[in-house]
Amino acid sequence: MKFGITLPHFRQVMSAQGVQQVAREAESLGYDSIWVTDHLVIPDAYVERFGEAMMEPLTVLASVIPITSRVKLGISVVIAPYRNPIFVAKSLATMDVLSEGRLIAGVASGWCREEFEYLGVSFQERGALTDEAIQLYKEIWTRDRPRFQGRYWQFADLEAKPQPVQKPHPPIWVGGNSPRGRRRAVELGDAWHPTRIRAPEIRQAWEHIRRLAERQGRDLKGFSIAPRHPMKLYDHSIGQPWPLLGTVDEVKVALEELSQAGAGYLVLDTFYSLKELEGESLDTMRRTLDTFARQVMPAFKDR
Repeated sequence: MKFGITLPHFRQVMSAQGVQQVAREAESLGYDSIWVTDHLVIPDAYVERFGEAMMEPLTVLASVIPITSRVKLGISVVIAPYRNPIFVAKSLATMDVLSEGRLIAGVASGWCREEFEYLGVSFQERGALTDEAIQLYKEIWTRDRPRFQGRYWQFADLEAKPQPVQKPHPPIWVGGNSPRGRRRAVELGDAWHPTRIRAPEIRQAWEHIRRLAERQGRDLKGFSIAPRHPMKLYDHSIGQPWPLLGTVDEVKVALEELSQAGAGYLVLDTFYSLKELEGESLDTMRRTLDTFARQVMPAFKDR
């Protein structure tokens, strides 16, 4: 299994120093990747969940390129309808070049209706916008003279280089827990990136994904299910309300179940998404990441 962690660029742990500290420590502790989250504004109804402030994710990810050399750099996930896709394609390609091929491009259609309204983007059309945006990214990333004729965007006779270092393009992880998210992952992505999904759901998802791939004639070699999960280690049992909230031994058992179900990569949230994580400080977050790396990860790496 591989493991990534979310950088502290929002909620109570947000700070420039914290982002840099966690990025460096993640690399030295052996984590495989570091991740950012995408919200451009926080509607009042979601301030308790996300906090009042969130640093812009593409900027944050670019800022840690010079201070890391090994870890992959992931976006979980860029909400495709929020930005012009030509801009996103250029920004992500530039990060892949600057990082010498370390980008993982997580993409999804989004879920927060209020945020779409504030940005002046159609919530109802978010799925179609996302499908077309991913197709456009690939066109720009892989063609010497890109041309595109879609419903929302059209262009020809332009240059949009540099193209990414990774060929044919950086891995595209498609987010979204719905059946449509899985279909989009099979149609356009290299991995399905759901959130807070348990082992039985992973098994069911693999069955669905294999059926979709068979209908499309797609080879699933290299395709993965890579969930995002909250994680907190305790010195006593709390009953594991979520798989990765528990003692070291309990979390090891849960990871074994997730691995056996077919999860090959996990992105870990240690400071948000559940009430159990709302009080975490930067120091407690860093201690959790250190303990997990030293006491849990070695049993699952390189599987």
